[in-house]
Amino acid sequence: MIAMPRKTVYLDGPDCTQDLLDIKWSLRSAGYEIGSTWHDVEGSLSFLGSAHHWNENRVEQLQICDLLVVVCGDNEKTVLEVPMMAGFALARGLSVIWIGPPVRGLTDFRSVRHYDTAEDFRKQILLEVTTHADLTRDRLVA
Repeated sequence: MIAMPRKTVYLDGPDCTQDLLDIKWSLRSAGYEIGSTWHDVEGSLSFLGSAHHWNENRVEQLQICDLLVVVCGDNEKTVLEVPMMAGFALARGLSVIWIGPPVRGLTDFRSVRHYDTAEDFRKQILLEVTTHADLTRDRLVA
């Protein structure tokens, strides 16, 4: 299970994909706050380039979060900024969820959890919500 005191998540990835948006809504429905905003811009960001996606404002948003969730999908050649943000998050003491092909060296950290697919991670979110609901129900019954 993902243990987080404030439950604030920064979502990152090379692009605003449907998997990333599905994870955003799954996390929100599970009670997590989303601290990142780059994926809320209408339309694709690919024409804006990395200066819009990875900049000082985005790093500031990341610093107030408890967890970084990186959605790389099947793309084995992710842009340099994505693992760089993960390294920054680890240096700040944040936990990291990496979804997609593992990055050598990064997934060796204990605070990095790896999932092969976005669906695997969504199942984990659902399991966490179900477990929490069961524990709450058991406490009310007792």
